[in-house]
Formats: sequence, C-alpha cells, structure tokens
Amino acid sequence: MGIHQFLNPFTWSRYSKKLLNKIDYPRSVGAFSKKDADERDVRLVEGSEGTVEDGNVVRLYWLVDKEDGVILDAKFQVFGQTALIGAAEVACELLVGKNYLQAQRISADLIDMQVRDRTDDQAFPRETYPHLNLVLEAIEICASQCKDLPVSDSYLTTPVPVGMSDVVPGGYPGWKELSLKKKLAVIEEVLDQDIRPYIALDAGGVTVLNLIDDKELLIAYQGSCTSCYSSIGTTLSYIQQVIRAKVHPEINVVPEMSDFSH
Repeated sequence: MGIHQFLNPFTWSRYSKKLLNKIDYPRSVGAFSKKDADERDVRLVEGSEGTVEDGNVVRLYWLVDKEDGVILDAKFQVFGQTALIGAAEVACELLVGKNYLQAQRISADLIDMQVRDRTDDQAFPRETYPHLNLVLEAIEICASQCKDLPVSDSYLTTPVPVGMSDVVPGGYPGWKELSLKKKLAVIEEVLDQDIRPYIALDAGGVTVLNLIDDKELLIAYQGSCTSCYSSIGTTLSYIQQVIRAKVHPEINVVPEMSDFSH
C-alpha cells in the first residue's frame, strides 16, 4: 500500500454530516493498559496497521471477555487523515458487543452505512476506502489474538443496530399500486441496504419467500441465523421495524420456523 493512496486531499463537503460529527467528537479515542484488563479479568489485545512514513497509522485496543470472546470495549489511536479518524471511531462503536468472529466480518461498506445521512448516499468518498481498509486490517490483527477463546454457537445478542437511519413517512411511495414483482424488488433492496449486512456478521442471511395479501412477509433465515436465538427475537423485531418504516407500516414479518426445534 503506497503513500500516493493517502495524500490526495479530501474536502469536508464530501463527508456526510454524521461522519463529520464522529470526526469532530470521537468518543473512543484512547488506549487500554494491562492493568485495565487485569482489573476486569479480561483479555487485552492490540492491533496496529499502517506506517508513519505513509502518513497513516491506526492502533486498536480491545478488552475481550475470556468466556465468550465478546469485545466489551474498544478504543483507538490514530496518526493520519480525518477519514482514518472517522473510520476508527465508527469501527469501535460497531465492535462493542460483537464477538471476534463477528468483528472479522465487518466490512468497509458496513462502516460507511453507519454514518450515511441517506441510505443511498455514501458517507466516505470512495477514494478514502484505503483508510477504512487500514482499520479492517487492524481488526483482523486483533481478532487473530482471540482464536483460542470460545464463542457461543447460538449468539444471544443481535448484531443489528439500535434505532433507524431514515424513515419514509407512510412507507414506499405508491406501494399499493405496485405489482407483486415490483413490491418484492423494493423489499429486496431494503434488505440489501439495511438488514443483510448486519445479519452477515453472524455468517447468516435472510431470503424472502412470499408476500401474502400485501400484509404478511414470509422470510427464511440462512446459515448461522437458523439456530440463533435472536432470529426470533431482537433480529426479527429489527427486520419488521425496518420493513414497516421503509416499505409499508402494515406489513408483518413472519419467519419460516421449520429450522427451529425449540
């Protein structure tokens, strides 16, 4: 990775407002010491990527639960561009509450989605993605130090975010008049943008089986989600919240239950 990828200036006007706020007022700046970890009886891991010579360095600090591999807290130190500060801040917010396997599945696009002002407008200019990749590489280094820690087969917490990014008043425009094919396409687009990236953190997925009478959306989980307790709890609740906010407020999301034995 060469220095030329990082030295082009980035105008603040191209950052989203949410990203600018993260850069101006980061909450996760700092470091943890071995003493901090010992006092809480957790594991301290550190991961650094980049070089001072290239003008960009990021170091992540995690406090990890020894019993289940969950990241209890995360901080960062940065030398470099504002995009790197923003990426590290958003990543630390995403990491807390995830286990190290989920952390490894965080992507540049997922980091970007956290701070978009609008679903279809990128928060980070595309040319800043090398900075996001530095953060992802530091995450990988941290996660590699946790491989010996156990991870629950069925995660009890959901990786989906709290709250909504943007809500469409009354649902998708002209929803009632759309054909079934178009309605399913709208639902697929919402799933791709707002739901699937989070479920992918658990190596899971969700597919649409049918839309019945415009009010019952039948879905099926894939991968790890088929045995995840949150699939019929917090994750399902989030999916329904998003669908009602961005598609239509009267839709009920119903999971296909054949994969659940409890």
